[in-house]
Amino acid sequence: MKHRVGVVLACVALTSACLDPIQSATDTVEPPCGEPGAPLCPAPPPPRGLAKTVTVGKQHACALLETGGVKCWGGTGLAGDGTRALRPTAVAVRGLDRGVLTIGAGVEHTCALLEGGVVRCWGGNTRWQLAIENTEPALEPISIGKLGSNVIGLAVGDEHSCSLHAGGAVKCWGNNDDFQLGVDPASMPRGPSPTPVSVEGLPSDVTVIAAGGKHTCIATVDGQAWCWGDNTYGALGDGQAAPLLRSLPVQVQGLSGPVRALTAGTSHTCARVGDGDIECWGLNASGELGDDTALNRVVPVRPAGLPSDMRQVRAGGGSTCALSMDGRARCWGANAAGQLGDGTLLHRPAPVGVSDLGGEVVDVDTGASNTCAVLRDGRVQCWGSNATGQLGDGSQTDRTTPVVVQGLGAP
Repeated sequence: MKHRVGVVLACVALTSACLDPIQSATDTVEPPCGEPGAPLCPAPPPPRGLAKTVTVGKQHACALLETGGVKCWGGTGLAGDGTRALRPTAVAVRGLDRGVLTIGAGVEHTCALLEGGVVRCWGGNTRWQLAIENTEPALEPISIGKLGSNVIGLAVGDEHSCSLHAGGAVKCWGNNDDFQLGVDPASMPRGPSPTPVSVEGLPSDVTVIAAGGKHTCIATVDGQAWCWGDNTYGALGDGQAAPLLRSLPVQVQGLSGPVRALTAGTSHTCARVGDGDIECWGLNASGELGDDTALNRVVPVRPAGLPSDMRQVRAGGGSTCALSMDGRARCWGANAAGQLGDGTLLHRPAPVGVSDLGGEVVDVDTGASNTCAVLRDGRVQCWGSNATGQLGDGSQTDRTTPVVVQGLGAP
Protein backbone atom coordinates (compact mmCIF):
# COMPACT_ATOMS: atom_id res chain seq x y z
CA MET A 1 0.00 0.00 0.00
CA LYS A 2 1.37 3.42 -0.89
CA HIS A 3 1.60 5.81 2.06
CA ARG A 4 1.70 9.56 1.60
CA VAL A 5 4.82 9.85 3.68
CA GLY A 6 6.05 13.11 2.24
CA VAL A 7 2.82 14.96 2.95
CA VAL A 8 2.58 13.64 6.49
CA LEU A 9 6.15 14.55 7.35
CA ALA A 10 5.74 18.03 5.93
CA CYS A 11 2.64 18.64 8.05
CA VAL A 12 4.37 17.35 11.19
CA ALA A 13 7.39 19.56 10.60
CA LEU A 14 5.22 22.62 9.97
CA THR A 15 3.09 22.01 13.07
CA SER A 16 6.17 21.55 15.22
CA ALA A 17 7.70 24.80 13.99
CA CYS A 18 4.49 26.70 14.73
CA LEU A 19 4.12 25.34 18.27
CA ASP A 20 7.73 25.60 19.49
CA PRO A 21 8.20 28.68 21.76
CA ILE A 22 10.58 31.40 20.61
CA GLN A 23 13.66 31.49 22.85
CA SER A 24 15.47 34.71 23.82
CA ALA A 25 19.21 35.07 24.12
CA THR A 26 18.93 34.88 27.92
CA ASP A 27 17.06 31.56 27.98
CA THR A 28 19.02 28.62 29.37
CA VAL A 29 19.18 25.79 26.90
CA GLU A 30 20.15 22.37 28.19
CA PRO A 31 22.49 20.37 25.99
CA PRO A 32 21.03 17.29 24.36
CA CYS A 33 20.85 14.20 26.53
CA GLY A 34 24.08 12.26 26.57
CA GLU A 35 26.24 15.36 26.14
CA PRO A 36 28.53 16.63 28.95
CA GLY A 37 26.46 18.26 31.68
CA ALA A 38 23.22 16.71 30.43
CA PRO A 39 21.25 13.80 31.84
CA LEU A 40 21.65 10.36 30.32
CA CYS A 41 19.42 9.56 27.39
CA PRO A 42 16.55 7.22 28.25
CA ALA A 43 17.05 3.68 27.03
CA PRO A 44 15.11 2.85 23.89
CA PRO A 45 12.09 0.69 24.55
CA PRO A 46 12.85 -3.01 24.15
CA PRO A 47 11.27 -4.90 21.24
CA ARG A 48 7.82 -6.06 22.33
CA GLY A 49 8.09 -9.51 20.81
CA LEU A 50 5.45 -8.85 18.18
CA ALA A 51 5.17 -11.21 15.21
CA LYS A 52 6.63 -10.54 11.76
CA THR A 53 5.68 -13.75 9.96
CA VAL A 54 3.81 -16.97 10.71
CA THR A 55 4.12 -20.58 9.54
CA VAL A 56 1.39 -23.19 9.93
CA GLY A 57 1.77 -26.97 10.10
CA LYS A 58 -0.83 -29.68 10.60
CA GLN A 59 -1.10 -29.59 14.40
CA HIS A 60 0.91 -26.51 15.32
CA ALA A 61 2.00 -23.06 14.21
CA CYS A 62 4.93 -20.73 14.90
CA ALA A 63 5.59 -17.00 14.70
CA LEU A 64 8.89 -15.31 13.87
CA LEU A 65 9.16 -12.29 16.15
CA GLU A 66 10.59 -8.83 15.53
CA THR A 67 13.29 -9.74 18.06
CA GLY A 68 14.49 -12.58 15.83
CA GLY A 69 13.10 -15.14 18.26
CA VAL A 70 10.43 -17.79 17.66
CA LYS A 71 7.28 -18.76 19.58
CA CYS A 72 5.10 -21.78 18.78
CA TRP A 73 1.80 -23.26 19.88
CA GLY A 74 -0.17 -26.45 19.30
CA GLY A 75 0.43 -30.20 19.25
CA THR A 76 2.12 -32.38 21.83
CA GLY A 77 5.91 -32.01 21.70
CA LEU A 78 5.87 -29.68 18.67
CA ALA A 79 6.35 -26.29 20.32
CA GLY A 80 10.13 -26.67 20.69
CA ASP A 81 10.16 -25.65 24.35
CA GLY A 82 11.81 -28.87 25.53
CA THR A 83 8.59 -30.50 26.75
CA ARG A 84 5.98 -32.91 25.43
CA ALA A 85 3.16 -30.64 26.54
CA LEU A 86 0.32 -29.56 24.28
CA ARG A 87 0.54 -25.78 24.10
CA PRO A 88 -2.75 -23.96 23.37
CA THR A 89 -1.00 -20.59 23.72
CA ALA A 90 2.34 -19.38 22.34
CA VAL A 91 5.57 -20.35 24.13
CA ALA A 92 9.18 -19.50 23.36
CA VAL A 93 11.20 -22.05 21.41
CA ARG A 94 14.22 -23.03 23.49
CA GLY A 95 17.50 -21.54 22.25
CA LEU A 96 15.88 -19.45 19.49
CA ASP A 97 15.51 -16.07 21.17
CA ARG A 98 17.34 -14.12 18.46
CA GLY A 99 18.99 -14.35 15.05
CA VAL A 100 16.28 -16.30 13.20
CA LEU A 101 15.69 -15.23 9.58
CA THR A 102 12.89 -17.55 8.48
CA ILE A 103 10.90 -20.55 9.71
CA GLY A 104 8.88 -23.36 8.12
CA ALA A 105 6.49 -25.94 9.57
CA GLY A 106 5.65 -29.42 8.29
CA VAL A 107 3.27 -32.05 9.59
CA GLU A 108 5.26 -32.78 12.75
CA HIS A 109 8.53 -30.86 12.39
CA THR A 110 9.70 -27.27 12.15
CA CYS A 111 12.95 -25.75 10.88
CA ALA A 112 14.55 -22.33 11.28
CA LEU A 113 17.23 -20.58 9.23
CA LEU A 114 19.52 -18.48 11.41
CA GLU A 115 21.99 -15.71 10.78
CA GLY A 116 25.25 -17.23 9.63
CA GLY A 117 23.44 -19.61 7.26
CA VAL A 118 22.81 -22.46 9.69
CA VAL A 119 19.59 -24.49 10.04
CA ARG A 120 18.06 -25.90 13.22
CA CYS A 121 15.01 -28.20 13.37
CA TRP A 122 12.80 -29.86 15.98
CA GLY A 123 9.73 -32.11 16.29
CA GLY A 124 8.99 -35.50 14.75
CA ASN A 125 11.66 -37.58 13.02
CA THR A 126 9.87 -40.72 11.86
CA ARG A 127 11.00 -40.13 8.26
CA TRP A 128 14.39 -38.63 9.24
CA GLN A 129 13.15 -35.09 8.68
CA LEU A 130 15.57 -33.92 11.39
CA ALA A 131 18.51 -35.42 9.46
CA ILE A 132 19.26 -38.04 12.13
CA GLU A 133 18.74 -41.78 11.67
CA ASN A 134 17.41 -42.82 15.05
CA THR A 135 13.81 -41.61 14.35
CA GLU A 136 13.63 -40.10 17.84
CA PRO A 137 11.85 -36.73 18.06
CA ALA A 138 13.65 -33.59 19.20
CA LEU A 139 11.76 -31.51 21.76
CA GLU A 140 13.99 -28.49 21.13
CA PRO A 141 15.98 -27.28 18.10
CA ILE A 142 19.00 -29.27 16.92
CA SER A 143 21.51 -28.17 14.30
CA ILE A 144 21.51 -29.76 10.84
CA GLY A 145 25.29 -29.74 10.76
CA LYS A 146 25.55 -31.70 7.53
CA LEU A 147 24.32 -28.63 5.62
CA GLY A 148 27.26 -26.38 6.42
CA SER A 149 26.81 -22.66 7.00
CA ASN A 150 26.01 -21.11 3.62
CA VAL A 151 22.24 -21.64 3.55
CA ILE A 152 20.27 -18.65 2.24
CA GLY A 153 16.80 -20.19 1.83
CA LEU A 154 14.67 -22.86 3.48
CA ALA A 155 11.53 -24.83 2.58
CA VAL A 156 9.70 -27.33 4.80
CA GLY A 157 7.31 -29.94 3.39
CA ASP A 158 5.13 -32.50 5.13
CA GLU A 159 8.01 -34.88 5.97
CA HIS A 160 10.99 -33.44 4.12
CA SER A 161 12.91 -30.18 4.02
CA CYS A 162 15.16 -28.43 1.51
CA SER A 163 17.82 -25.73 1.74
CA LEU A 164 18.96 -23.24 -0.87
CA HIS A 165 22.68 -22.47 -0.69
CA ALA A 166 24.77 -19.52 -1.78
CA GLY A 167 25.70 -20.28 -5.36
CA GLY A 168 22.30 -21.82 -6.16
CA ALA A 169 22.68 -25.43 -5.00
CA VAL A 170 19.64 -27.11 -3.41
CA LYS A 171 19.86 -29.91 -0.84
CA CYS A 172 16.97 -31.94 0.60
CA TRP A 173 16.55 -34.53 3.34
CA GLY A 174 13.82 -36.59 5.01
CA ASN A 175 11.09 -38.61 3.34
CA ASN A 176 11.79 -39.66 -0.26
CA ASP A 177 9.04 -42.22 -0.86
CA ASP A 178 7.77 -40.10 -3.76
CA PHE A 179 11.15 -38.77 -4.97
CA GLN A 180 10.55 -35.39 -3.31
CA LEU A 181 14.30 -35.12 -2.62
CA GLY A 182 15.06 -34.82 -6.34
CA VAL A 183 17.68 -37.55 -6.76
CA ASP A 184 17.83 -40.15 -9.52
CA PRO A 185 16.94 -43.54 -7.99
CA ALA A 186 20.01 -44.96 -9.72
CA SER A 187 22.07 -42.74 -7.40
CA MET A 188 20.04 -43.25 -4.21
CA PRO A 189 17.34 -45.84 -3.46
CA ARG A 190 13.80 -44.67 -2.88
CA GLY A 191 13.06 -44.04 0.78
CA PRO A 192 13.97 -41.54 3.51
CA SER A 193 17.43 -40.00 3.75
CA PRO A 194 18.92 -38.58 6.96
CA THR A 195 21.71 -37.03 4.91
CA PRO A 196 21.00 -33.88 2.88
CA VAL A 197 21.42 -34.76 -0.80
CA SER A 198 21.95 -32.40 -3.72
CA VAL A 199 19.03 -32.10 -6.12
CA GLU A 200 20.10 -33.24 -9.57
CA GLY A 201 19.40 -31.57 -12.90
CA LEU A 202 18.63 -28.06 -11.64
CA PRO A 203 19.47 -24.76 -13.36
CA SER A 204 22.32 -22.87 -11.70
CA ASP A 205 20.41 -19.68 -10.88
CA VAL A 206 17.83 -20.85 -8.29
CA THR A 207 16.36 -18.04 -6.17
CA VAL A 208 13.10 -19.45 -4.74
CA ILE A 209 12.28 -22.82 -3.17
CA ALA A 210 9.02 -24.40 -1.93
CA ALA A 211 8.23 -27.82 -0.42
CA GLY A 212 4.79 -29.44 -0.34
CA GLY A 213 3.24 -32.68 0.78
CA LYS A 214 5.22 -34.98 -1.50
CA HIS A 215 6.76 -32.61 -4.04
CA THR A 216 9.22 -29.74 -4.25
CA CYS A 217 9.55 -26.75 -6.58
CA ILE A 218 12.05 -24.00 -7.34
CA ALA A 219 12.11 -20.82 -9.40
CA THR A 220 15.07 -19.25 -11.16
CA VAL A 221 16.24 -15.67 -11.42
CA ASP A 222 14.66 -15.37 -14.87
CA GLY A 223 11.28 -16.60 -13.58
CA GLN A 224 11.19 -20.22 -14.73
CA ALA A 225 9.74 -22.85 -12.36
CA TRP A 226 10.77 -26.49 -11.97
CA CYS A 227 9.22 -29.22 -9.79
CA TRP A 228 9.80 -32.87 -8.87
CA GLY A 229 8.21 -35.62 -6.77
CA ASP A 230 4.55 -36.70 -6.71
CA ASN A 231 2.65 -35.80 -9.88
CA THR A 232 -0.48 -37.90 -9.32
CA TYR A 233 -2.76 -34.86 -9.61
CA GLY A 234 -0.55 -32.64 -11.74
CA ALA A 235 1.17 -30.75 -8.91
CA LEU A 236 4.39 -30.54 -10.96
CA GLY A 237 2.66 -28.49 -13.66
CA ASP A 238 4.52 -30.02 -16.60
CA GLY A 239 1.33 -30.70 -18.57
CA GLN A 240 1.44 -34.41 -17.79
CA ALA A 241 -0.58 -36.51 -15.36
CA ALA A 242 1.85 -39.38 -15.92
CA PRO A 243 4.29 -40.71 -14.95
CA LEU A 244 2.92 -40.31 -11.46
CA LEU A 245 6.34 -39.68 -9.90
CA ARG A 246 9.21 -37.59 -11.17
CA SER A 247 12.58 -38.17 -9.52
CA LEU A 248 14.24 -35.29 -11.38
CA PRO A 249 13.03 -31.71 -11.98
CA VAL A 250 10.60 -30.97 -14.80
CA GLN A 251 9.75 -27.48 -16.00
CA VAL A 252 6.33 -25.98 -15.23
CA GLN A 253 4.50 -25.23 -18.47
CA GLY A 254 2.01 -22.51 -19.38
CA LEU A 255 2.92 -19.80 -16.87
CA SER A 256 1.79 -16.37 -18.07
CA GLY A 257 4.80 -14.53 -16.72
CA PRO A 258 8.01 -14.82 -14.71
CA VAL A 259 7.62 -16.48 -11.31
CA ARG A 260 8.36 -14.20 -8.33
CA ALA A 261 7.19 -16.54 -5.53
CA LEU A 262 6.17 -20.19 -5.12
CA THR A 263 4.15 -22.16 -2.59
CA ALA A 264 3.44 -25.90 -2.47
CA GLY A 265 0.47 -27.52 -0.74
CA THR A 266 -0.30 -31.17 -0.13
CA SER A 267 -1.04 -31.91 -3.81
CA HIS A 268 -1.18 -28.52 -5.50
CA THR A 269 1.16 -25.65 -6.24
CA CYS A 270 0.72 -21.91 -6.75
CA ALA A 271 2.94 -19.11 -8.01
CA ARG A 272 2.89 -15.32 -7.97
CA VAL A 273 3.81 -14.26 -11.48
CA GLY A 274 4.58 -10.94 -13.13
CA ASP A 275 3.36 -7.95 -11.12
CA GLY A 276 0.99 -9.88 -8.86
CA ASP A 277 -1.11 -12.45 -10.69
CA ILE A 278 -1.66 -15.81 -8.96
CA GLU A 279 -1.64 -19.08 -10.90
CA CYS A 280 -2.20 -22.58 -9.48
CA TRP A 281 -2.10 -26.19 -10.67
CA GLY A 282 -2.58 -29.74 -9.37
CA LEU A 283 -5.35 -31.27 -7.24
CA ASN A 284 -8.62 -29.32 -7.26
CA ALA A 285 -11.12 -31.70 -5.60
CA SER A 286 -11.96 -29.11 -2.93
CA GLY A 287 -11.50 -26.05 -5.11
CA GLU A 288 -7.95 -25.36 -3.91
CA LEU A 289 -6.99 -23.94 -7.33
CA GLY A 290 -9.70 -21.29 -7.03
CA ASP A 291 -10.83 -21.39 -10.68
CA ASP A 292 -14.46 -22.05 -9.67
CA THR A 293 -14.29 -25.71 -10.73
CA ALA A 294 -13.35 -29.03 -9.17
CA LEU A 295 -11.20 -30.10 -12.11
CA ASN A 296 -7.57 -31.07 -11.53
CA ARG A 297 -5.15 -29.06 -13.66
CA VAL A 298 -1.78 -30.17 -15.05
CA VAL A 299 -0.93 -26.61 -16.16
CA PRO A 300 -1.50 -23.31 -14.33
CA VAL A 301 -4.91 -21.63 -14.06
CA ARG A 302 -5.88 -18.35 -12.37
CA PRO A 303 -8.23 -18.17 -9.37
CA ALA A 304 -11.54 -16.59 -10.39
CA GLY A 305 -11.99 -12.90 -9.64
CA LEU A 306 -8.69 -12.47 -7.83
CA PRO A 307 -7.10 -9.02 -8.29
CA SER A 308 -3.80 -8.74 -10.16
CA ASP A 309 -2.02 -6.99 -7.31
CA MET A 310 -1.40 -9.91 -4.96
CA ARG A 311 1.80 -9.80 -2.93
CA GLN A 312 1.67 -13.27 -1.36
CA VAL A 313 0.13 -16.71 -1.84
CA ARG A 314 0.22 -19.74 0.47
CA ALA A 315 -0.96 -23.29 -0.32
CA GLY A 316 -2.05 -25.69 2.43
CA GLY A 317 -3.71 -29.07 2.70
CA GLY A 318 -6.80 -28.52 0.57
CA SER A 319 -6.98 -24.74 0.70
CA THR A 320 -5.07 -21.69 -0.49
CA CYS A 321 -4.85 -18.11 0.76
CA ALA A 322 -3.51 -14.94 -0.86
CA LEU A 323 -2.74 -11.45 0.35
CA SER A 324 -3.29 -8.30 -1.71
CA MET A 325 -1.29 -5.09 -1.64
CA ASP A 326 -3.95 -3.39 0.47
CA GLY A 327 -3.60 -6.00 3.23
CA ARG A 328 -6.76 -7.99 2.48
CA ALA A 329 -6.65 -11.78 2.88
CA ARG A 330 -8.67 -14.06 0.60
CA CYS A 331 -8.90 -17.86 0.80
CA TRP A 332 -10.45 -20.70 -1.20
CA GLY A 333 -10.78 -24.49 -1.24
CA ALA A 334 -11.60 -26.92 1.58
CA ASN A 335 -13.47 -25.43 4.53
CA ALA A 336 -14.69 -28.37 6.64
CA ALA A 337 -13.01 -26.92 9.74
CA GLY A 338 -13.60 -23.26 8.89
CA GLN A 339 -10.06 -22.75 7.61
CA LEU A 340 -11.18 -20.19 5.03
CA GLY A 341 -12.29 -17.82 7.77
CA ASP A 342 -15.51 -16.70 6.12
CA GLY A 343 -17.72 -17.79 9.01
CA THR A 344 -19.01 -20.91 7.24
CA LEU A 345 -18.08 -24.56 6.74
CA LEU A 346 -18.73 -24.47 2.99
CA HIS A 347 -16.03 -25.40 0.50
CA ARG A 348 -15.26 -22.46 -1.78
CA PRO A 349 -13.99 -23.09 -5.34
CA ALA A 350 -13.31 -19.36 -5.78
CA PRO A 351 -11.70 -16.80 -3.42
CA VAL A 352 -13.68 -15.35 -0.50
CA GLY A 353 -12.61 -12.66 1.95
CA VAL A 354 -11.59 -13.58 5.49
CA SER A 355 -14.07 -12.14 8.00
CA ASP A 356 -13.41 -10.02 11.07
CA LEU A 357 -9.63 -9.74 10.89
CA GLY A 358 -9.72 -6.26 12.39
CA GLY A 359 -6.68 -4.82 10.64
CA GLU A 360 -4.30 -4.86 7.70
CA VAL A 361 -2.63 -8.23 7.11
CA VAL A 362 1.11 -8.38 6.44
CA ASP A 363 1.62 -12.16 6.34
CA VAL A 364 -0.58 -15.24 6.00
CA ASP A 365 -0.06 -19.02 5.97
CA THR A 366 -2.37 -22.01 5.80
CA GLY A 367 -1.79 -25.57 6.98
CA ALA A 368 -3.66 -28.85 6.83
CA SER A 369 -6.95 -27.41 8.14
CA ASN A 370 -6.15 -24.10 9.82
CA THR A 371 -4.86 -20.70 8.81
CA CYS A 372 -3.05 -17.83 10.56
CA ALA A 373 -2.36 -14.20 9.69
CA VAL A 374 -0.07 -11.49 11.08
CA LEU A 375 -1.63 -8.04 11.34
CA ARG A 376 0.18 -4.75 10.85
CA ASP A 377 0.18 -4.17 14.62
CA GLY A 378 2.02 -7.48 15.22
CA ARG A 379 -0.90 -9.53 16.47
CA VAL A 380 -1.45 -13.04 15.10
CA GLN A 381 -4.95 -14.32 14.42
CA CYS A 382 -5.83 -17.90 13.48
CA TRP A 383 -8.93 -19.84 12.43
CA GLY A 384 -9.98 -23.36 11.48
CA SER A 385 -9.22 -26.66 13.19
CA ASN A 386 -8.09 -26.40 16.82
CA ALA A 387 -8.07 -29.97 18.18
CA THR A 388 -4.45 -29.64 19.32
CA GLY A 389 -4.54 -25.97 20.26
CA GLN A 390 -3.06 -24.89 16.93
CA LEU A 391 -5.07 -21.66 16.91
CA GLY A 392 -3.27 -20.48 20.03
CA ASP A 393 -6.31 -18.91 21.72
CA GLY A 394 -6.06 -21.06 24.84
CA SER A 395 -8.81 -23.45 23.76
CA GLN A 396 -9.23 -26.56 21.61
CA THR A 397 -12.38 -25.31 19.91
CA ASP A 398 -12.56 -24.97 16.12
CA ARG A 399 -13.19 -21.43 14.85
CA THR A 400 -14.75 -20.29 11.57
CA THR A 401 -13.56 -16.70 12.08
CA PRO A 402 -10.22 -15.37 13.39
CA VAL A 403 -9.19 -15.45 17.06
CA VAL A 404 -6.11 -13.80 18.59
CA VAL A 405 -3.13 -15.98 19.53
CA GLN A 406 -2.33 -15.61 23.23
CA GLY A 407 1.22 -15.45 24.63
CA LEU A 408 2.68 -13.05 22.07
CA GLY A 409 3.62 -9.43 22.74
CA ALA A 410 0.78 -6.90 22.97
CA PRO A 411 0.59 -4.16 20.32
